[in-house]
Amino acid sequence: MGKVIGKVIATEKNPSTIDDFYFWTKQDLILNPFDVVKVGHIQHSVSYGVVQEISHITDTANFLSDYVSNDFGNVEATENTRRIGMNYVKAQVIGNTENIYIPLINNQKVELANESEVAEALGLNNVKNPVTCGYLQMYSGEKDRITLPVQMDSRFLIGPEGAFKYFRYFGIGCKNLICNVFVKSNSR
Repeated sequence: MGKVIGKVIATEKNPSTIDDFYFWTKQDLILNPFDVVKVGHIQHSVSYGVVQEISHITDTANFLSDYVSNDFGNVEATENTRRIGMNYVKAQVIGNTENIYIPLINNQKVELANESEVAEALGLNNVKNPVTCGYLQMYSGEKDRITLPVQMDSRFLIGPEGAFKYFRYFGIGCKNLICNVFVKSNSR
């Protein structure tokens, strides 16, 4: 079980759909766009999502009321009443372990995915003829941070379907640059 970071929320205005879902987190939790999260789903399946938007809301009715409660814009003023606030995240569904694509259920726990789960979610675990073309770092906290190699099928690099056949229009300098990038990324 991964580190639980929040729970799925589905409201009238922002319901869970087959494409995306929302979840709340602690205000001090650091997430980044494109981080992968996982949610337990029906029939013991797991759905994976990619963080798209991170928002913070309070119980302030509008901008004007917050301005007024700060003594009409005095930045040195302290609020008389502390505002209730929370962070919420919009995530795009990218897969399910059992190919179940119905909306995620409210109040399900949202967790950070481990290295093998991120690879599975992004389709990086079953690459044929793998060549490492870079590294992906996920999660900001030192304790939670994971790094995994990004591999692609080498046939799409130099084979008949490969990208190099399109570089003939760009000249030898571009080809050398691309080759150097791949060599350096693989020498880590």
